[in-house]
Order: sequence, then structure tokens, then C-alpha cells
Amino acid sequence: MKKFMKTMFVFIVILLFAHSAFAAVGTVTGAATVVKKIAGQPAVVKVVLTCTGGTAGEAGTYPATVINTLSGVSSTTLLGLNLHYIQVYPGGTAPVDASDMTITMDGVDILGGRGTDLIDNTSLTSCAPGTVGAVGDIPITGNITLNISGNTTASAVVTIILTFIN
Repeated sequence: MKKFMKTMFVFIVILLFAHSAFAAVGTVTGAATVVKKIAGQPAVVKVVLTCTGGTAGEAGTYPATVINTLSGVSSTTLLGLNLHYIQVYPGGTAPVDASDMTITMDGVDILGGRGTDLIDNTSLTSCAPGTVGAVGDIPITGNITLNISGNTTASAVVTIILTFIN
């Protein structure tokens, strides 16, 4: 009986590792750079997000990611700054054309729907933030979350650059 239990344990461990080797969830990594300071406070901040879609069973999916708390970004305070400009670049493994993105704060899309079809598979795209009816800088008063949808290409890479100003 002991040998059977040991064999079953090894079999289960192998299955778990095999699944994780063939189906990986996507990732989002970030880096924030203070481009300009005024009176010691950030006046312009650039946040670069590198988004890699999942593989196999998670093909092309990206995790919803809180940008403020992301490693590489969290040491730079975004609270009190204004989201000013968004740029999106496809990577070497391009995403599905016309994939969508939102950036939400308190459950509201602060791109005002401009992230619909924003992700292109061949060229740079960009937009300004705003509400559904108007374009304009959005003050950051809480956590902001990146959501990407519509991609099914495994390991597709998208680089998103967010510019914040004071």
C-alpha cells in the first residue's frame, strides 16, 4: 500500500508540473521613471508596462494588473499625478489586431472607451485618457488597473507606455 501511495504521489506531482509547463498565465511587468521633477516632486513620470500573453490553455490572456502596486512601479507615487497620454506598441510576437484595453480606477474606465481596438498587431497606436464624452487628463486618486482582452495569440507581447504629469 505504501508503494502504491508513493507512486500515486509522484504521478500527481508529474501531472502538476506538466500542466504548468504547457499552460502558463500571462504576465505584466513594469518600470517607472521620473522624467522631470519640480521642487523635488515628480512632474513627469513614464511607466513602461511589458505585457506577455499566456500560453496553451491560457493562450493570449493577460492578468488584470494593478499598476500602482506593480513591482518596478510601486516605489514611484502615481497618486496626485494626472494620466496624460497612452502609447501601445506590439512586440515581436504580435497580439491579435484590434485587441482591447481598459485602465480602470474605482471600476470606471479612465480611457473613456478609447482602448477599444487600440492594440494593433503591426504599429504604434496611442490615445489620450478622458471620460466617454470628453478627452482630458485624469487625476489619479486611487489604484489603477490594466485590463487587456481580445487577444488569443500565445505569448503575444504588448508594450504600453503611460505618461503622467503633475
